[in-house]
Amino acid sequence: MELLQLLEEKGLLSKEDNFTIAGGNEAASISLRMPHMMILRDCLPEDEKILAERILTAYREDTTILIMSHGNILLLTAAELAQRSSHDKEILLFDSRKALLKPAAPYSLSDLSDTVHTLLAPGGCPWDRAQSHETLRTYFIQEVYEVVDAIDRGDMKNLKEELGDVLFQILFHAALAEKEGYFTMQDVADGIKDKMIRRHPFVFDKNDSDSSVSGPQGWEKRKRIEKNRKYLMSGVPKSLPSLLLTCIIQKKVSSNGLQEAFAPGDLPADIKKQISRFLEDDREMNREKKAGAFLFSLVHYLQENGIEPELALHHFAIDFMRWFCSFEDYAIEKGTPMTDLSPEKTLQLWKDFISENPFPLELKTV
Repeated sequence: MELLQLLEEKGLLSKEDNFTIAGGNEAASISLRMPHMMILRDCLPEDEKILAERILTAYREDTTILIMSHGNILLLTAAELAQRSSHDKEILLFDSRKALLKPAAPYSLSDLSDTVHTLLAPGGCPWDRAQSHETLRTYFIQEVYEVVDAIDRGDMKNLKEELGDVLFQILFHAALAEKEGYFTMQDVADGIKDKMIRRHPFVFDKNDSDSSVSGPQGWEKRKRIEKNRKYLMSGVPKSLPSLLLTCIIQKKVSSNGLQEAFAPGDLPADIKKQISRFLEDDREMNREKKAGAFLFSLVHYLQENGIEPELALHHFAIDFMRWFCSFEDYAIEKGTPMTDLSPEKTLQLWKDFISENPFPLELKTV
């Protein structure tokens, strides 16, 4: 409270202002993109240098930081803070709303590409030269999981390293494909660049008048048209872990405005009410922890009753995919593919479908 009063007295903060207060030991992990003032207390010299280096990476050198030390206030640029020597614990104030972002840093993959090709060339590494797309599959999966682990731990230094390992795998696969005449790394880069432009007409093509397809909400529709996929669920890997598979299915169906499609697996109203009461909390972090505890307990309950949760959810998710594909066939039989229907007409057609085809039914293969 003393700190806040002091900041108010100095005119650096008002009673209406939002802010985040953290310790200097969070300088390496705290977000620099907050929509309000960030205040770091008890900053040691090493904390200040870490923060200064991060700010210099993202923002211009003349970005300013306020320092409070022994009742005095210093206004320094990020460049000055990086060079400054201090022996005291200090308070740093940073407001990203007043800082100017640097242009995206240029980069080149040519040196890394040369390294990969050298490893695969005659006289290169025997182990690398013996690999194929199939033998590298396990390593790719492992590297991706290590990226996820670094993200979960909030370890940015390790994340940089693990992203490098994944990037190496990508260039490795592209080099193998190039040796067999399939495609080059440039083809990979151009392909994803072109795809992102096509998938974001609301950014790159302001003249596109079809808002149902061109807007952000039309992502699934654009993707489906582009891939010429018969079913909404086509292309969803059925081997995904069951909870992730379920989330993807529900997001795809929701993108078409069909929340009612989840009714077959819906919970009774009284159970839903109890779960809502259990999850009630003003803080998002606590709600997430409570949800995790609920899922953890549910898994335990199911296993205690002889049910394998992963298998049960996976079977239901696959059945749901097939059922939804049957609905899409039904729409075509009625003369209008789902991609051509408005949300209102889709919902009405869905109601007609489930009245004739209650879940479960004879299910088709996606």
